Formats: sequence, C-alpha cells, structure tokens
Amino acid sequence: MNKIALLVFISFLLFGCANKSNVRYDTLSQSLERGGFSGAIQTIEKEKEDLYGEKSAFLYHFDLGVLFHYNRDFKKSIDHLTKAEQIYEDLYAKSVTNEAAALLTNDNTRPYRARPFELLFLYQVQILNYLAINDLDGANVEVKRAQMAMEALYQKDSEKVNDNGFLQYLTALVYEMNGENDNAAISYYKAVKAYQEYRQKLPTELVDFTSSSLQKNGREDDLRQLNIPNTETPLSQSLEEKGAEIVVVGYAGHSPILGEMRMSGTFVNGGGLNLTYTDGQTGEVKSFTMLAPIVAESGTATAHIAFSLPEKKVLPFNVYDFSIYLNNEPEIYSESVTDLNDEITRNLKDDWSGTVAKTAARVALRTFAAQKTKKAVETSNPLLNLATSIGTDVASSQLEKADLRVGLFMPNRIHMTRIPVAPGVHDLDIAALDSRGATVSRFTFKQVSVQKGQKLFLFIPAIK
Repeated sequence: MNKIALLVFISFLLFGCANKSNVRYDTLSQSLERGGFSGAIQTIEKEKEDLYGEKSAFLYHFDLGVLFHYNRDFKKSIDHLTKAEQIYEDLYAKSVTNEAAALLTNDNTRPYRARPFELLFLYQVQILNYLAINDLDGANVEVKRAQMAMEALYQKDSEKVNDNGFLQYLTALVYEMNGENDNAAISYYKAVKAYQEYRQKLPTELVDFTSSSLQKNGREDDLRQLNIPNTETPLSQSLEEKGAEIVVVGYAGHSPILGEMRMSGTFVNGGGLNLTYTDGQTGEVKSFTMLAPIVAESGTATAHIAFSLPEKKVLPFNVYDFSIYLNNEPEIYSESVTDLNDEITRNLKDDWSGTVAKTAARVALRTFAAQKTKKAVETSNPLLNLATSIGTDVASSQLEKADLRVGLFMPNRIHMTRIPVAPGVHDLDIAALDSRGATVSRFTFKQVSVQKGQKLFLFIPAIK
C-alpha cells in the first residue's frame, strides 16, 4: 500500500507542476487576434486562475497594465502596474524564502519576481501613463521609484545590470517639465552613457537635446566626456522658438517570448558537467563542459541528467518603423529608443551559466535521491519493482520544467519622436511600416490641441 501511495503522490506532484506558460500565450494570442486589446483584457480577467494563478501574480497585473496602456485606459494601467510594482518589492524582500521550494522541484514553484527588462519596461510605461494624463506629480514619484529600482539592480549584480538609456531619457523629460534643468542635464548625460555602454545606436534626437541641455547648464566638460561627434541642436532650437511639442511613442512589433531548450548529459558530483543541446536559433547541435556543483552526501556519484532551460522564441510581427505626417509638413521618420529583443537576449546570456549550474545540481540531487528511493522500496515482485522504478524516473525527470514565464505583450522595439509645434490645433497621420517601408496600418489624430509649454504624448500600439 505504501508503494501505491508513493505512485499516487508522484502523479499529483507532476500534475501540480504543470507549466502554464505555453497555454497562456496560445490562449491570449488568439484573444488578441480576435478581439484586440479589449479582447485580451477580457480573457485575462475571466480566466485569471487558469492562465496565471497565485505564483504568477506579478505577470497578471503586468500584462493587464501593458494592455490597458495600449488601449489608452491610462488610469487602469496605472492601477495594475502599481500592484505589479508592489508584488515585485514584496518578493524581492523575501527572495531567500521563495527559493526554498525551487531547490527541490523547479523554478515554476516559486512566485515570479520579474526579469530586469520587465521591471524597467514597467517603469517606462508607468511614467508615460502619468504623462499621458498630465499628472506630473505621479510621474515624479515613478521617476524616483525607477531610479531606486535601477540602483538596486546595479547593486545586486553590477556586471549584469547597469543603466537604462530610455528610462533615463524619460527621467530627463520629467525633470524638464518640472523646471529642474540641472537634474535634466544629468539624466540626459546618463541616458547617452547608457546607450554607449551597451553599444546601442544613439537616437539623434537624444544627442540634440543632450547637447543643448549640457551646454545651457554649464556642463561642457560632461559633453566632451560623451565624445559625441555632432553637437548641433536644431530640434532644441525649434522647440524654443515654437514653444510646445508633440511626443509620439510607437510600439513596434511583438517582443520575443520564451521557449524550451532541452539539454542532456552527464553529471559527475564535484567533477565535470557535460551537456548537449540544440541551438533554437540555428538548429545546430552544441555541447559544452563546465565544473559540476557539489551535491551534498552523494560522494563521487555519476548521473545521466536531462532538463530544459528557457530560450528566446522570436514571434512573427509586421511593424518595424513609423512615419509621421504633421499637418501638411514633410514626412518625419521615428527612431528606435529601446530594443526589447536585445534586452531579452542579454538577460538570458547573463543568466546562462548560473541557471545551468543551479538546474543541473537540482536535477542531479533528485536523480541521486531517486536511485536511493528505488533501492529502499524494492520487493520480491519484479513487476512492481519495474513499475516503481519507471514511475520514480519519470517523476524525477518531469519535475524539471523550464521557467518560461515572461510578459506577453511587450513591444519588440519602442520608438519616440519629439515634434516641436506652435501652440494651437494640429492634425497627425501616422503610418506603421513593415520591414520594406510599406504601410501596415494607419493612426489618425485630428484637431489635436496643444498649449504653450506643453508636451503632449500620443501612443501608437502596433505590436501585431
């Protein structure tokens, strides 16, 4: 009876560790296709427990917050992203406790705490939400929270997380709106440094406004340190002359999600770890060897292990760029200010070695334990021994599921275009363009009223 109970327990354990990530994407992508942002929102709210559950509470609020932002319901977006922020902060403070269950099963058993690029994107959207509803006080609060979050990530691992160029760019805008010109100059400087450190292309608009801000605030030395080849400032001068601006923020294409990369090989306790896998991007079979972590009380035991790790899964999308027509003036092309595809790639690369070592040690621990369990429950019945052995092996291997949880509605890239305008009423016609420059969809804003000194934000969500 004890052996039957063991097998029943294993079955329930496997059922409880089911991975919801693939089901979540399949369900919500269909809802998005059929019903747009509102349809996806309704599905998430209706099927919260089935699609997310308690362990993915951060992603529930994060995904809803992003979708409400795209749907121009900025106050609901603020509400959900605020809840996601709080969940992240609570879990960050309890990180040691949250890891305990994952040591025996897999990372899906712990509450999801967010990857760095998700957290930074959250603050970008939250700041834009407040700017969209002209709540400068709210934007100020989010700027401070964002700065604290970036500092905490930097302190946690200075080799992996440094600064975020677009977030610093938004911070500079908020400081400008506050009249804190010196703080704005500092944030512009940090924004350019962040792009340079990550070897990202510098947006020409950012160079323009950075050069102007540093020069006006007596920070020529900082400007020289940035080593910017062209420090002309036609946009800044135009803004001063006209007195207002329209800021167009475009979300181009769908960011990658996570798929499973299957690995297998040999684990020698305290010795070597040799693993083979198929590269999901190239299809090439690769192998590597690294030092195996030590599993306590297992001597020099050897085990064949197999497990899955998350890998980037690129989704098809149509929109790569935006073309903006203001009134009857010449066409304006947008510029990319952040690339979520690159950030996801960098995050997975940063975590690669640590994730492999942790996962391999966990699987080896269970494999060694399974071997001891099979010996402990042996009977005189060969068939029962075989069933128990197979069940134990299956349970041990199936417990290890890659953590594929990630925000599902982030853009592939964010574009931002600052357009100096005179106070008054303006018409905008914005085309979302594919990789060849052909128009995929159009967004029209008629009779947009802009007041003197105002920065009016318009959003173009084209993630399909």
